[in-house]
Amino acid sequence: MIRQAILLLVISTVLGLGLNLVSPNKVDFVGKFRDLSSGDNPIVPPTAEPNDPPFIGINEAQMEFATGKTLFLDARNAEDFDCGTIPGAINIPFESLPEGDLGKFFDSALAVPKDHPIITFCSGEDCDLSLHMGRNLKLLGYTNVAIFFGGAREWEKFGLEMQRRKQCGN
Repeated sequence: MIRQAILLLVISTVLGLGLNLVSPNKVDFVGKFRDLSSGDNPIVPPTAEPNDPPFIGINEAQMEFATGKTLFLDARNAEDFDCGTIPGAINIPFESLPEGDLGKFFDSALAVPKDHPIITFCSGEDCDLSLHMGRNLKLLGYTNVAIFFGGAREWEKFGLEMQRRKQCGN
């Protein structure tokens, strides 16, 4: 009985692996994991859509920050923003956006031309507010928007300066 179970297991495994090798939808045997050591690979959420603004990694976010020209837009709530954000970022909590004409709101709140470089971000991979903010800005005609999905957590993980208005227990 045990011999038959082992034989069935071996046959099933070989058959499954063989079919996977020739399948057009094959599954890789070894996972392809994002390399955080270099910072070149942007984090892209599973909910990303083809028309979304581009996603950028930590290296590109750092380069944009260094220019001093890019507007960094933190989409988290004010409390999270105060606990630590990218220096010079503006806080516009996505979940608190006013009802009505968002175009007028953003034109007033951001006070930059529609082609000005803007990077949206929030906490990191577990926060999709930056994605929603980026999508909305693009829909409103902002043409130079990128999403830094690694967010404040990845910024800090790479040892970059954080602006804090208060100390929080993280």
